[in-house]
Amino acid sequence: MPKYCPTCGNSSDKIAFFGNFCEKCSKGRFSALLPSKVEISRCKRCGKIKSDGQYTEPNGRAIESAIRPYFKGFIMHLISHSEGSARIDVSEEMENGTLSVESEISIEYKKTLCDKCYKKACNYHEAVMQLRGNPHKIEKFADRVTRFFESNNEFVTRTEPKDNGIDMYLSSKRLAGALISKMKLHPNTSFTLAGVKGGKKLYKNTYAIRFD
Repeated sequence: MPKYCPTCGNSSDKIAFFGNFCEKCSKGRFSALLPSKVEISRCKRCGKIKSDGQYTEPNGRAIESAIRPYFKGFIMHLISHSEGSARIDVSEEMENGTLSVESEISIEYKKTLCDKCYKKACNYHEAVMQLRGNPHKIEKFADRVTRFFESNNEFVTRTEPKDNGIDMYLSSKRLAGALISKMKLHPNTSFTLAGVKGGKKLYKNTYAIRFD
């Protein structure tokens, strides 16, 4: 005996059913349950978005991951996206098959600061390289330091001109030490107490390097 949809009267002889409702009405009911708007955190300085707990470039994969928490319990895939909207495919496994709909949702961006930009804004640094001597060699070395830090997801907080050289404030003393070791340099090194965390003393390293 055929079923009849209680919403539109369609018969199961003519159209597929999901539960007590025809496919068309089931999709309408399903679509009505889905969010029409999502919010994504975006760094107001670098433009990266928060996805899976980390800030990353706003590509399709990252946007899909950032949207997914709004569709828990469903299978969701990104079809396309623009600055303020996204088109997605959402599916739900049901007793007699998979019900899928396409949905257009709006994206609102929440202005935040990613960890790196926050540290930059606070002038965060763990090490200082004091470069003195030959200006050409200093410029060349400073450029190498900057590229090395950026390629390892760290940063130069700021650079200050000094008499006969510059001071470079660096976000990671571990990375500064790695570069010094890699280049087989032998700077004069000093340590300054920066604070205590969890009962452990924290120090900032200063490396004095002279270029003849």
